[in-house]
Amino acid sequence: MTYEVLFFTASWCEPCRQAAPIFSEVVREFDVSARFVDVDLSPDLADSHDITMLPTIVVDGGEGEKSSLTGSRPKAEIRSFLTGALGSIKST
Repeated sequence: MTYEVLFFTASWCEPCRQAAPIFSEVVREFDVSARFVDVDLSPDLADSHDITMLPTIVVDGGEGEKSSLTGSRPKAEIRSFLTGALGSIKST
């Protein structure tokens, strides 16, 4: 099954700037591709994922299967979220 990992951010968002390097590090550990999405440059994509807070990490497994985590989080929480979200998508 295919999935997409997205990190919704904005240039003016300080928590996003703090969370971005942590997110990048965890994504490298998982060896998955991820995309940074600036909500100001891609408002339609942000709207389609119902983004209301920044930063937000979305794992979209398609077919309505979606998990998200909002706010600047510690590395362990991001790792745990991705483990659960990717595991549930890959097991279906």
